[in-house]
Amino acid sequence: MGVFIRTLIVCLIICAGYYLYTFLGKESYQELDTNKTTISQEKNYTEEKNRQKEENLKPQMQKMQICFMSDENTIHYVERETQTPSLEIAIEELLKGPTKYESAHGVYSEIPVDVKLMWVKDENGKIIVNLTRNFEYGGGTKSIQNRIKQIKLTVDSFNTKKPVYLYLDGKQVEYMGGEGIYIEQPLN
Repeated sequence: MGVFIRTLIVCLIICAGYYLYTFLGKESYQELDTNKTTISQEKNYTEEKNRQKEENLKPQMQKMQICFMSDENTIHYVERETQTPSLEIAIEELLKGPTKYESAHGVYSEIPVDVKLMWVKDENGKIIVNLTRNFEYGGGTKSIQNRIKQIKLTVDSFNTKKPVYLYLDGKQVEYMGGEGIYIEQPLN
């Protein structure tokens, strides 16, 4: 039995030496090639490049400021994102009213929900916003003043510094509402 154990120990020593020489010895003498990449590294690099290409091809979203009211009856600006901000898009967003999230946080609009934008013109150094006639119906003096303020401040958020005129059904407004509130033009 003694010969068997000695032979087993010699075999284990030889195997251990071979293992150390083959796997550990060669690694310590090889130069490291830092330019080698693994397949997974190449895949990640390719995926990152493709993602960057897609982002560059996508039109960048830009923000616009839309003026609403808050529970405290004060002005409250919200941001809307669009690919090509324009005054027309801003007025349309204003007429859509606040989102459910904004409403849940006390933001509202004095503008009636059925008001539509007929057109917006930037001509002869002035901006004309033409809305449907139902813009003037409902609410009292304060409500009408806040509606006009929402229009004026939404237009002003574009930094046009041009006078803003309000038209209803194609005609410049002088008086609005059942109380006949005088509307000074330009609004700003």
